[in-house]
Amino acid sequence: MALEVVLVTDCGSTTTKAILIERKPEGYRQTFRGEAPTTVEAPFEDVTRGVLNAIGEVEELSGRRILEGERIITPARGDRGVDLYLSTSSAGGGLQMLVAGVVLKMTAESAQRCALGAGAIVMDVLASNDGRPGYEKIERVRKLRPDMILLSGGTDGGTISHVAELAEYLAAARPMPRLGGDKIPLIYAGNKEARERIRCILEEHFALHITENIRPVLERENLGPARRLIHELFLQHVMAQAPGYSELMGWVGADIMPTPAAVGYMMETAARREGLNLLGVDIGGATTDVFSVFDGVFNRTVSANLGMSYSVSNVLAEAGIESILRWVPFEVDEGELRDRIKNKTIRPTTIPQTL
Repeated sequence: MALEVVLVTDCGSTTTKAILIERKPEGYRQTFRGEAPTTVEAPFEDVTRGVLNAIGEVEELSGRRILEGERIITPARGDRGVDLYLSTSSAGGGLQMLVAGVVLKMTAESAQRCALGAGAIVMDVLASNDGRPGYEKIERVRKLRPDMILLSGGTDGGTISHVAELAEYLAAARPMPRLGGDKIPLIYAGNKEARERIRCILEEHFALHITENIRPVLERENLGPARRLIHELFLQHVMAQAPGYSELMGWVGADIMPTPAAVGYMMETAARREGLNLLGVDIGGATTDVFSVFDGVFNRTVSANLGMSYSVSNVLAEAGIESILRWVPFEVDEGELRDRIKNKTIRPTTIPQTL
């Protein structure tokens, strides 16, 4: 059956957006858009409240009845319901990952590209040659409390001692999950000869998952299997612990995707279909992502501490007050502007009343 009406929401760190996409004679078109504050944090601690509020605004604007109480009406019949509901999310800080690899500029860099391509914020990159002593690595991991860890290192058939040493550091740190749960998911995507050794070291302390090596030989990366596993574990472990997401996962017609992963997938698809090189920027409340597809190769970089709400004070510190003042379309005292920026940081979900 052809999809005539599709509803999509994006649960951002500050705002939850809802759009209605309808099939027209000229093709699919976005017809209406609504938004509401995200409700994943206190006092609501239930992401579905913000989703329902954003959908309610789409209902008002479109005249289409989408909700029956707190249930999304499917399929579409006339001016009632939708054929499909989808959602993406970066609320609650998105997917926060720690990556580790034996060589900083080789396997660790590949692991970082893998995590970024899967839509994660990379909190830190550990490597055997990163210059930090072992006790410092252990303390750093313990403090970070990531949602997930990706461990790589060694080409297939190579030495296993270095990646085993990294595993020992992780086991000694035993970080606690950020959103609750017993064990942090840890993906091992390194030298296949080291799998049993890694299992012995890490299985007791982490929810261990083993997949194909992301760098089986020096000349070739193999990021796909680990990326897919990151997405699966994001749904099973991370989203399941976030407030209200277990209910939201029962509403959608396909898996909830991390917002950066969804944007990357759309850009890759558009570049492939149209034969284009693309550059895209997503300025969020907590982070800013830059995506590119050149000659069929997808890349994503993320500024995890530069955004328009939670981390807007960092924008002030990086850019300077003069650079911000030149873009404000009215006269404002420098002190007042600083106060407004700091207030936005303290109360990130608020929106201006006079603009």
